[in-house]
Amino acid sequence: MIRIRDDNRTRSRWPGLAILVWLALVSACAVVEPPPGGPVDSTPAHVVSVYPDSGLTGLGEVSTLRIRFSEKMDRQGAVSWLFFFPDQRIRKTKWHGATEAEVFLEAPLPADTLIVVEIAGGMRDAHKVRNKQSRRFPLATTDSLFTGLIGGILLLDDGPVTNGVVELYGLQPDSVEYFQRDLLRRTTTDETGSYYFQWLPVPSGPYLVRAFADEDGNLRPGDKDAKRLVPDTLSLDDQAPTVTAGVTTLFAWDTPGRLICAPFDPPQWDGQVRAWSMAVGAADTGWVPVPEKSPAPTSGDLFPGEGGTLMKVTPGLNRVVAFVDLDNDSTFSAIPDSLLVPVAPDQVRWFLEPFQVIENVELEAGLFANFSLTAFGDTLQATEAPEVVVPDSLAALAGDTLSVDLPDSLQTPAPE
Repeated sequence: MIRIRDDNRTRSRWPGLAILVWLALVSACAVVEPPPGGPVDSTPAHVVSVYPDSGLTGLGEVSTLRIRFSEKMDRQGAVSWLFFFPDQRIRKTKWHGATEAEVFLEAPLPADTLIVVEIAGGMRDAHKVRNKQSRRFPLATTDSLFTGLIGGILLLDDGPVTNGVVELYGLQPDSVEYFQRDLLRRTTTDETGSYYFQWLPVPSGPYLVRAFADEDGNLRPGDKDAKRLVPDTLSLDDQAPTVTAGVTTLFAWDTPGRLICAPFDPPQWDGQVRAWSMAVGAADTGWVPVPEKSPAPTSGDLFPGEGGTLMKVTPGLNRVVAFVDLDNDSTFSAIPDSLLVPVAPDQVRWFLEPFQVIENVELEAGLFANFSLTAFGDTLQATEAPEVVVPDSLAALAGDTLSVDLPDSLQTPAPE
């Protein structure tokens, strides 16, 4: 016997079933799945192990290093990311499975030497993700590690410099500029702006420290990186094997600074001493003394026995011009000799106000630098009489009968 299903009861179940199917489809569409191939790798690789191991002492002839990373790397030659202090020449790099680099040196590590090995930040893994953190570790062909330490903190805009690079140079008593010497050590700052030079010999120094904010991550100071020399030289000895450089504030590369004049002897000329600065660029060919049309932005007064300050000075190499303002117009001027002594009108000669030039005043961004004046001479430099410029509108009104009144300071007095 064939049973017939109750159609009414069967039909009553379909609406609920349809709703359940529809909800399942909507839910499936709402699930965000990773793209084909798995999620995007945004985690940078890190160093897993090194050989010889960090901190080993009494090493014999070591001419090969092995460095293993946590994942496959963009296989670049070690000359671009592995550095030694003191410097060691790299002969070649051989990669094993893209996770281990075998680095061959031109010569074994030198005897009786502590070598600091730096694996620089900026390396990329196979997915082009950069590792911004540098790692440093010591290898010693000496019997023990050195224990000296220099530390400090870098600030910029009242916050820590987290991308700072700090360099250590020796300061020997010779004429070689510090940045032309061998770089003894390099380190980087952490998230608090702190830095440390470890494994320094005791006693040692004096050292000079340069710091900069490494905006492009290439471990070299760029023209527009905030940079500064730490104010004091630092030395280590048995009484002070650990030295702090304190807090060093960096300033943006274009932050104006100040030039401070030391006290000086009064000139024999009767007038206010004034000065201004000018930036010296690479194409500078020297300064030709010509009268100013208006005071420079950095102009300032200087006082015998006290000195003075020039404000808002462009950082870098500067030239300072100081002069005695004989006509009291606040600018470096040409003056007639009749301003100083009685002269017949037809015998007036013109001279530049007494001046002197101070070259090569180096100013770091946001800071100050000192300069000194020498004695002003007792002779004046001859110059041509200044042109009197008459506006066209006045010339048209006056025609041929126009006369120009000179300032009282330039009037030629009648001879006695």
